Amino acid sequence: MDFSADSSYLQVSTGSYKRQVYEVPSGKQLVDQAVIDRITWATWTSVLGDEVIGIWSRHAEKADVNCACVSHSGINLVTGDDFGMVKLFDFPCPEKFVRTCFCIVTTKSTDDIMVSYCFFRRCMMEISPALNL
Repeated sequence: MDFSADSSYLQVSTGSYKRQVYEVPSGKQLVDQAVIDRITWATWTSVLGDEVIGIWSRHAEKADVNCACVSHSGINLVTGDDFGMVKLFDFPCPEKFVRTCFCIVTTKSTDDIMVSYCFFRRCMMEISPALNL
């Protein structure tokens, strides 16, 4: 569930894999795609929508990708799937079947650190919450 930057809209992903957008506070469902496309979202945790179509691999089933989260800067998207993979994408990710960086996530008891190994870019990076990505 995500609110728009101005808190006028709410987006949810349903159990039937549909993205729905509602006006706040009326609760009226918004169906005009042109209006939906112009909304700036404060957060993005949906695995559905044109903005994230590239997170789905060629052979993925609807239930394979379980979660998504856009960074605070709005330029990266991290997803989690049924295969235990955490993947890093550029955001938005509107092109189908985008190549991605595969990430390994580890959490320490004192602070959270995400260590990712990028197979396609052949780089190693360490991201800590202090970077405020």
